[in-house]
Amino acid sequence: MNQAPQAVQPAQWHQIIESSKDKFNSSSLDFKQEQIFATQQLMNNSYLLDVAKKNLSSLRLAMYNVAAVGLTLNPNQGLAFLVPRRLRRNEDAKVMLDISYRGLIAIGVETGAIRWAKAELVYEKDQFSYKGPAEKPDHVCDPFSTDRGSIRGGYCIAELPSGGVLVEAMSKADMDKVRDVSEAFKKGFGPWVDWAEQMMLKSIVKRASKWWPISNPRMAQALRILNEENGEGLAILANQHKPVTPSALPAPPPREELSAQLLNTVKNLVDRAKNQNAFEACKEVMMERIKDPSELAYALDELDKAKAQPVPSAAVNQ
Repeated sequence: MNQAPQAVQPAQWHQIIESSKDKFNSSSLDFKQEQIFATQQLMNNSYLLDVAKKNLSSLRLAMYNVAAVGLTLNPNQGLAFLVPRRLRRNEDAKVMLDISYRGLIAIGVETGAIRWAKAELVYEKDQFSYKGPAEKPDHVCDPFSTDRGSIRGGYCIAELPSGGVLVEAMSKADMDKVRDVSEAFKKGFGPWVDWAEQMMLKSIVKRASKWWPISNPRMAQALRILNEENGEGLAILANQHKPVTPSALPAPPPREELSAQLLNTVKNLVDRAKNQNAFEACKEVMMERIKDPSELAYALDELDKAKAQPVPSAAVNQ
């Protein structure tokens, strides 16, 4: 008597993906579609599949993160991907959700914080003129040239729902600060080694998003995943700054003791913080850029004064 053939059991990694289904109940994503995209990525990358089989819990967490940030794994859109990654050489690789700079912009657009955004790198042979955070810069270059020189920095320009624009410029030196605290980069591997220009663009968009005017839980979750779980450096860099207390800084000096350049810089930053209601972002920028303790004390004091003032109705309605 012939025995009935036994049903083929799904692979463990496939079961892990299936187990994340409930997390998509409150997501705008369709689980069945994301299950197909995740399976395709695993089947098309033997190393990723091997990592998933050896570290099933990391695959589960990556799928949870897909649901949390609401970015599809559809490769045609290029917003988010499952990737194998190690943060340190002496540890096993894990499956992680990688979010592209386009994915971060997509979150801003979908949540209504911005209408659109574009990030660009600026090279030595480009003509670039920065006109402040609320006006489009002049950037003249030959996009087809293979000899534009070294990268000087970059910028992100975003259009607000009100029709105005926000421009965030970032120097190559600031990008390098983010890169240099990545544990993977220190060991000579990871995304900063393999995809340097994409990571530069992502660093710019990360910083720019802090000024986008709507409180955004999805963006906060995406940045937490990239900075904390994926070890891309920005969160570590921010944590290097100790909390500012009265005992940590001298008393703010009189205005007449400070340079006109510093006064102008502080005024521009404070005005921007008031207009966008982004005081915490402004504080981080001040702590990054102003190294002299007395000058920093003055800048933070001006920011505190502005924060204590009533928010203009025009800023609230933007």
